[in-house]
Amino acid sequence: MPEQPLTQGKCRVAVLWIDWYSYHVARFRGLLSAPDLAGHTVGIEMVGGVGVHAGLKFRQPLPADLPIQTLFPTANWQGANKWVLARAIWSKLNALQPDAVLVPGYYTLPAIAAALWAKLHRRISILMTESASYDHVRQAAKEQAKGLLMRCLFDWAIAGGKDHVAYLEQLGFQQDRVAHFYDVVDNRFYQEGVNRLHAAAPTPSVRSFLFVGRLSPEKNVRGLVHAWSAYRAQGGTWSLVLAGDGPERAALETLARSSGFGADISITGLKSTEELLPYYAASSCFVLASTREPWGLVVNEAMASGLPVLVSNRCGCARDLVTPGSNGFVFDPNVPNALTTLMTQMEHMTEEARAAMGANSQRMIENYSPEAFGREVARIVASGAAKHAASGKDVYADTAA
Repeated sequence: MPEQPLTQGKCRVAVLWIDWYSYHVARFRGLLSAPDLAGHTVGIEMVGGVGVHAGLKFRQPLPADLPIQTLFPTANWQGANKWVLARAIWSKLNALQPDAVLVPGYYTLPAIAAALWAKLHRRISILMTESASYDHVRQAAKEQAKGLLMRCLFDWAIAGGKDHVAYLEQLGFQQDRVAHFYDVVDNRFYQEGVNRLHAAAPTPSVRSFLFVGRLSPEKNVRGLVHAWSAYRAQGGTWSLVLAGDGPERAALETLARSSGFGADISITGLKSTEELLPYYAASSCFVLASTREPWGLVVNEAMASGLPVLVSNRCGCARDLVTPGSNGFVFDPNVPNALTTLMTQMEHMTEEARAAMGANSQRMIENYSPEAFGREVARIVASGAAKHAASGKDVYADTAA
């Protein structure tokens, strides 16, 4: 796609992601909603082919009106030469000369190159992170080295929620340099889309639980199917919809057939953002049973769609987005029958109680908006500019070619 130029001259912020999904675009629009950043922000997409999830292309065509530049439009992340990507990013940042660079993580060569560019040019380097201490088995020596690297590379971090902020603190990152609201989606798209569908058709008589995401081991979809099968064996009546695709699809289809309730399990395959709206509109409750999940943006989507949610405590969003008894419940995926019990409890609620939970979901998720993300980044950039002005130094001046 052709590059869209800045509308107001100087670039204040450059934001990088590997391949841009709908929620990246939502975050970018959030940046543009901040008055100080509108017309001064550029997006950089590394590859336009298959991204970090090998075999599945989640990327959709980018809006032509946005200043987003794809470095390698036909390349896939897995096969791309990371040194070539790093050099391309360095060259692009040299051309843009942004005041601040938003960097996705600290564990790839292109990301390190972007952070180094900012440090060497005395610009603001901002880490975007959703890592938590429980994501992986941690080793003390590696954690110390990681903490040192992060503190050397980044001036600020913008994180998802409580668990991610706590992990940054463990790594020695200053808490007054941590901003919030990284994990957001286009709330209005889901709310308005579902409302439109509800107005056009009556509420389905068949109730269902909904999962949206990759069908991969860490999502624990097998555990979800087992929990749902136990719920049905105990007299439950709701169906189960798995909206997604991935390496476990064939095994899940076999498991569904052998469950005894296979006729009431639907596996839809990969769906676009627009195609997901009818599933959110037709469902009664959303479930995310992951055993490892940095955040879980599908929970944001479900809440914006007005659904109660059942969320694993291994999901990074659980402590921030779920208030037990108000908009859903949190469960331990390693505790037998925990999810089954909650499914039964959800079905036995009155329609009014479930509707109240869904309304609470929509109210609560409004705090996690693209505009909130934009305001946080604008605050970082403004504080950096104020600090630089007070020092009497032109720290934005080039120090390296």
